[in-house]
Amino acid sequence: MDFTPLFEQYPFFREAATAFVVIFVDICALVILIAAGRERRRGDRRWAKEARGYMLACNGQYYPLGAAEILIGRHPCADIRFEDTEISRFHALLTLSNGKWQIEDLGAQNGVSVNGRRIGRPCTLHQNDTITIGKRRLTVIKGDGRSVA
Repeated sequence: MDFTPLFEQYPFFREAATAFVVIFVDICALVILIAAGRERRRGDRRWAKEARGYMLACNGQYYPLGAAEILIGRHPCADIRFEDTEISRFHALLTLSNGKWQIEDLGAQNGVSVNGRRIGRPCTLHQNDTITIGKRRLTVIKGDGRSVA
């Protein structure tokens, strides 16, 4: 069907059709955003349950693993931040997947070691594993920071 005569005969029709398309696209985008937010909240609850109680211990300080991704480095936006010149701004990334924590070296010059072995690809972590980043030695523990399992 050719709408050209309608557009010529009724100039308002073109504006109304354009407005309808814009409103329709906006409604679709809103529905997608709402669904994504719902899915994220569902995922957030899942990882929080899976990660409950795990943390890193370093020289009497405890760093709870309370997110699905945790950035370790010197950068101000790092979740676990160390002022150590041997640690890169974006040094390592901890991720939670299927209830297991993994650590990945983000290409840091001094690398990341787990239990004394330098890693080249993401490495699954277990309770009591020792992560070495720069001069820091972090131990994966289960507990609340006061009582450690």
